[in-house]
This record gives sequence, structure tokens and C-alpha cells, in this order.
Amino acid sequence: MRCRAHITKRFNNGLANKTGNFAAPVFALLYDRRRTDRGRPMHISSDELNRLKGLGLLRNKDSDRFSARVVTGYGMLDTQQLQTLQEAAERFGIGRVVLTTRLSVELPGIPYESVDELCTFLKGSGLETGGTGKKVRPIVCCKGTTCQHGLLDSYSIAAEMHRRFYLGYHDVTLPHKFKIAVGGCPNNCVKPNLNDVGVTGWRGGFRITLGGRWGKEHTIGRPMDRIFPEKEEMLDVVEKAILLFRERGMDGERFCATIERLGFENVQAMLLEDDLLRRKDTILAGFRSQST
Repeated sequence: MRCRAHITKRFNNGLANKTGNFAAPVFALLYDRRRTDRGRPMHISSDELNRLKGLGLLRNKDSDRFSARVVTGYGMLDTQQLQTLQEAAERFGIGRVVLTTRLSVELPGIPYESVDELCTFLKGSGLETGGTGKKVRPIVCCKGTTCQHGLLDSYSIAAEMHRRFYLGYHDVTLPHKFKIAVGGCPNNCVKPNLNDVGVTGWRGGFRITLGGRWGKEHTIGRPMDRIFPEKEEMLDVVEKAILLFRERGMDGERFCATIERLGFENVQAMLLEDDLLRRKDTILAGFRSQST
């Protein structure tokens, strides 16, 4: 077997040949700093790893270090927050900031003993780690607010959804992850129909799709039979979908499986009524965690 140093050298050289000269890539930086006790990763209990994962701190492969997933809200950061991320990556990590497919940011290579200090540092600029677990995940949206094709203000809608659903339900454990996306027009750039609930700008209002997912298995979300002309009505339907999933979803199943089991027409009928919102406190009782 070839030694890891030789493999790392070839990896670095191959990247440099393709993209030009640059600082060492993440793979090499993690390898240089990730081992303790003469090459053995330290033991971290499964309970502690689960606790950290719930906080958005994901252990790097074969390593004592973690990637800190920083929630951006809906992919928008101010310049002060960008400076904070730069300083955090240099101070606690390996000097790298990684963008995720769902508009969050990850800081790889954080030592286990530094994760609490990192989280405290990020909070000083209004940033926090998270976006994992059986919960409402961070909202994603396209740039419909500024795009010439946009039929809705995607940034403001996503910001309101972030406050109402991501933060508002942050302590609620669901049967599985629950993803929401906001698209500005039928061009479908952000793929709302591949999310548990998708909202798309449409002539006359908002189109809502239900039961999409993407991954090892994928399902195209089905649009509801009507267009919603008012934003508040649309937001209420999204919240009712979360409540329905909490009440009727089975542990471990995605929302698409809940819809298939209950029947799309039945689900749609429940989302068009207000009973779920009236019973919100009862539905959520017992499913809110003591700490967020």
C-alpha cells in the first residue's frame, strides 16, 4: 500500500496542474492536523458526537476535527458576518470556508476542544451553527427579489420563513428532516418541487408543491390544485404542512411518504382548513426539546 504522504502529494499536484498554484487543499490540511496520540484519533463518545451533530458540528472523516455548519438564514450575509467567518476559519479551523448546496457555510477542521469557543465567537456577529437533525431545516431561496424573471420577493419571504419556521420550530422534533424552498418563478432554479414544501412565484400568486425530496431516493413534489393569491395564506399552508407532518408522520419517514400513506387529496384538504393551526399547541406538546 502506498503511504498517505505519497497519495497526498499526488492529490495536491493533480489539483495544481488543473487549477493553477494555490494553498494546500482541504484534504492535505486536514490530514496534517487531524491526528493525535501517534496517529490514532481520540475517542469521543457516541452521545457526545450526537450532541455535537445536533448543534451543526459534523465530525470530519477519520479525524478529531469537525466541520461547523453555520446557518446563513437564506444565503445572505452582511460584510461583518463575512469577516467573522474569515476570522473564525483562521482562528479555529484551517483557513477554509465551504459553501453548501443549501446556502449554509461550513468551517472545516475545527478541533474538538475548540467547538464551544467557536460557537460563542460566532454568536457575537449574530451567527450560529445548526441545520441538522429531525427538524425544519434552513430555508433556501433563489434571487427572485432582484432577478428580472422574479415574480415574488424571495429574500423577504425566505427571511420571514426563517423566523417563523426555522427559528420558531427550532426546538420541535419532527419524524424526519423538513426542507422548504422558495423560487421566484416557474424557471425553477432553486428546485422548490424537490423539497418537502416548495413555494414558487406564479401568475396570480404562489404555487405550493408538497412532498418533494432529493438524495438516495427522490420524489417530484406535487402542486396543490390552486394558486394562493395572498402571502399570509401561503405561509399558513406551509405551517399547516409542518404541523400535519408532526401529528401524522411516522418516525423515520419523509413528508412524501406521509402524503402517500394518507393520500394527496386528504392531505390537501387538511391544509386548506384551519383545524391544524387551531390545535397547534396540542400537536406540539411533548415534542419541544428543553434546549435548542
